[in-house]
Amino acid sequence: MPGWMRDDHKALAELAYEFFAKECAPNEQRWGHQQHVDREVWNKAGELGLLCASIPEEYGGGGGDFGHEAAIVEAQIRALAPSFGGPVHSGIIAHYINAYGTHEQKLKWLPKMATGEVVAAIAMTEPGTGSDLQGIRTTAIKDGDEYVLNGSKTFITNGFLCDLVVVAARVCFESHGSHSLIAAMVTVVS
Repeated sequence: MPGWMRDDHKALAELAYEFFAKECAPNEQRWGHQQHVDREVWNKAGELGLLCASIPEEYGGGGGDFGHEAAIVEAQIRALAPSFGGPVHSGIIAHYINAYGTHEQKLKWLPKMATGEVVAAIAMTEPGTGSDLQGIRTTAIKDGDEYVLNGSKTFITNGFLCDLVVVAARVCFESHGSHSLIAAMVTVVS
C-alpha cells in the first residue's frame, strides 16, 4: 500500500479492490463491446460506500477526505477495472454540486449519487475544441427562471447511464457584455 494511506484509507482500498476485482474486472471485455458498464454495478458500489466517499455525511456521502477517493481509484487501477466511471461521478461531479449547488440541490442529488441511484455525467468536450474550456461554443441563455442550452458535446463520461449531467457552457451577461463559463445541471428524462 502507498505510504500516504492511513489505516482507514487502507481498509477502504482493500474493500474497493475486492469489489473491482470481483464485480468489474471480469466484465471489462463485455463492457467494452457494449460501450458501457452495467447499471447494477453503480448500486453495488453505492451499497459498499464506494461512491461519494469524500462528500459530507449530511448529504449522504462518506464524510471522508481526498485520500478516501484516491484509495478507491488506486484499488480500481490495481484491479485492472478502468471502465467504471466512479472517479468522475464522485471525485469531480459530486464536488461541483457540493461546492456550487444550493442546499436544496445538494439534498436532492448527493444522497442519490452516494447510493448509486443517480449516475452523474459531465459534458465538457466539444467537436473541434476537445476539452479546451476557452474554446467552448455551447451557450446557456437565460429564459425566465431557466437557461436554454444550445450546442454539441461529445465523449460524455458516464453519459450512457446518467440521470444527471453537468454541462460546461458559455453564458453572456448582458449588463456587462462579457462571457463566462458556467456548469449547468441537467436532469436526464428517458
